[in-house]
Amino acid sequence: MITVEQVCEMVQKKLRGKSADEVNLGAQTAFDDLGLSSLQVADIVYGIEDQLGIEFDPSRAADVKTIGDLVDLANTTAQLQA
Repeated sequence: MITVEQVCEMVQKKLRGKSADEVNLGAQTAFDDLGLSSLQVADIVYGIEDQLGIEFDPSRAADVKTIGDLVDLANTTAQLQA
């Protein structure tokens, strides 16, 4: 299981050079609003897959819009693949 706080920490690391201190991260934070590249978002997704030992369904992962969406998908996928 992964938490919103853990994903926020992962996102925070990707924002290092982009005024990370000014960004208020939470479950409702949209990835589009963060200015992350698709490669940076993919790196976060792959990191979660590795951490939980899961593999996201690409079509479902493409629908993720917020940090909360990603957490929900990760935990649901982990339960299904357990």
